Amino acid sequence: MGAADEMTEGAPGRMDWWAPAWAMLGVGAVFAWAVWRLGGRGVTTIRSGLDPLEWVVLALLTAAFAYGEGFLALDRRWVPRLVERARRLRDDRRLFVRALAPLYGLSLIGLGRRELLQGWLGTVAIIAAVLVIRSLPEPWRGIVDFAVAVALAWGLVAVVRRFPSALV
Repeated sequence: MGAADEMTEGAPGRMDWWAPAWAMLGVGAVFAWAVWRLGGRGVTTIRSGLDPLEWVVLALLTAAFAYGEGFLALDRRWVPRLVERARRLRDDRRLFVRALAPLYGLSLIGLGRRELLQGWLGTVAIIAAVLVIRSLPEPWRGIVDFAVAVALAWGLVAVVRRFPSALV
């Protein structure tokens, strides 16, 4: 039995880093894309000019989202679980799961019922929030988009910072 046979039959091999790396890079790319889109819309709103109340709301909402969503939810809870899921991919020999590693990292495929339910409910909640926020008039939509972009940027930094630990 050769080295290639061992890798396909479940024995760990040299290439076990690629699926965890793909999971982390794919999720990081999703975060980066969202930061770019939402942050751009938020910056455009800010450049259009805000009145004093809108500046206060922008500052408070951004601080609340950065701390609550960026630091507490993403950096301290969600990203460590992403790293754990990425590490599990080293031993998962299901090719479809490894090929779709970012979806596995997001808890949307290949996991137990509880994790899948949490992943899909979280996705539905995000879609619902996006639909609500899209209905807001300017400048409020841009203010919320900016605050969300800051939180996601914090999460992206957490993904990048923990990337090496997903590979070991």
